[in-house]
Amino acid sequence: MIIYLYGSESYRRREKTTEYVERYKEKYSVSPESFYLDKKEDWERFKNFCRSQSLFETSKLGIVYDFSDLEKTELKEFLSLIKENLENKDKTIILNSEKKPIKDLSFLLKKPAISHSFEGLEGAELKKFLDLEIKKRKIQIDPEGVDLLLFVAKRSAWDVILELDKLALLDEKKITKKIIEKHIDILPVIDIFSHLNKIRATHNMGNRLALLEDLLSGNNDPAMIFNMTAASSYLTKEQKIEMADYDAAVKMGKLDYEEVLLSMMLG
Repeated sequence: MIIYLYGSESYRRREKTTEYVERYKEKYSVSPESFYLDKKEDWERFKNFCRSQSLFETSKLGIVYDFSDLEKTELKEFLSLIKENLENKDKTIILNSEKKPIKDLSFLLKKPAISHSFEGLEGAELKKFLDLEIKKRKIQIDPEGVDLLLFVAKRSAWDVILELDKLALLDEKKITKKIIEKHIDILPVIDIFSHLNKIRATHNMGNRLALLEDLLSGNNDPAMIFNMTAASSYLTKEQKIEMADYDAAVKMGKLDYEEVLLSMMLG
């Protein structure tokens, strides 16, 4: 059996890998073998794993990494080994890759292979992921605190998981945004969050421009600042439409994000 896990979001990919491994170990009491195919010795071990059958083990589990950049000859052999084991019930091979499948691997997206995609989450799916991780740690976070953590999660799921683990150790019944700002190590994001709140609160154009200059001078990505602004729960329906129009203009190449931010401060 072949299980194909792919996508840029490494945290959820790792969690799914662990889920399969734990389920397998519980059923067969067998530990998995790991193969990093950018290493010659692992490539040889993997070939032996695929072609051999132990007299003492009823089932085997292998986890394979770094196979996306195999040379042409090795890739051909790799594909042959995978296809030979597609319906092998005595061998389970988990292919773990941060890259999307190349054309030669597209057959892994269909049965009998099992595939899971782990691309970056957005919108309701990202919120659902964060709520689940908060629930796992049996903590309560107020809406403003959740908004702040959502900004962190957009940048990296790993970062927000690490911060949730820290927050779970606090002796607090309910965690607020202020508590988060005090205890977790994401100061650059918190600074952006604070500046955006100040920009929203003031109608003075000079102050707005100064706050924007402060954000940009801190080497903060203009696209990230724009996306954080667009995700704000305080936007009116008209403002959301305006943000969507700006985003479309950027994607069409008519504006860049820095020009959009400047226009927003002047508006």
